[in-house]
Amino acid sequence: MSVYMNTNYSSLFSSLSGGSSSGGSNFLGINLAEYASIKSGAYGKALKAYYAKNSTSKVSGSNSNDNKTKETNSSKLKKDTAKQALSEIKNDASDLYSAANKLTTTGSKSLFNKKDITTTNEDGTKTTKNDYDRDAIYSAVKNFAKEYNALIDSASSDAAGKSTSRSLSSMMNLTDVFKNQLAKVGITVESDGKLTVDEEDFKKADMLKVKGLFNGANSYASNVGGYASTIGSSASSDLNYGKTYTSSGSYSSFESGLSYNSYF
Repeated sequence: MSVYMNTNYSSLFSSLSGGSSSGGSNFLGINLAEYASIKSGAYGKALKAYYAKNSTSKVSGSNSNDNKTKETNSSKLKKDTAKQALSEIKNDASDLYSAANKLTTTGSKSLFNKKDITTTNEDGTKTTKNDYDRDAIYSAVKNFAKEYNALIDSASSDAAGKSTSRSLSSMMNLTDVFKNQLAKVGITVESDGKLTVDEEDFKKADMLKVKGLFNGANSYASNVGGYASTIGSSASSDLNYGKTYTSSGSYSSFESGLSYNSYF
């Protein structure tokens, strides 16, 4: 009986000591180190810290998704703005070309064909003479100047490609070359390169000089129309082949020889 009891006690204590793999830190399957951490509250603090960190990560992920959405929306807005700007350049170039073409037309439809013009004198009497229709010519030149100035505004935007900018610069340089001749017929080239037409001075001007500037294939207006055509083609090309913002905020264009490959 005593032998049996001794055997049981020995077996009990041997299992306790033998079950420990960490210097006696495990008692009946309980890790004493973990138990001490739970009792002191350290374990609870560790859990709180863990879940707090995990919650922050989820929130950060949500913010990241929100930022991506904002970036995508911003990118789309920039693309739409670029397309709108290019369309405006294209339309303004077309309008200027048409305005120039109206002035440069020769033959029976030329604005510079003389015809019988009847005017009313101060005393009420009427006088008829064969002359240029100065009102019609002034109206056409004034419209030309308006469209010229509009193209300067639109083609000077960030949306303009290199080809457009070069053609715009050449057009304005050409106008500067003709600055003195334009001044003689009442047209001023302003400091920003735009045109201003004085109605009174223009109508009093020598119409042969006006005709030399605005009528015919080699006139000033004809050359401006050529630049307008080139600018319009460049803007159209950018619209068709892709002209938009890249992720860096700069413009990407087909002009480089490669179609743009990313909107983002």
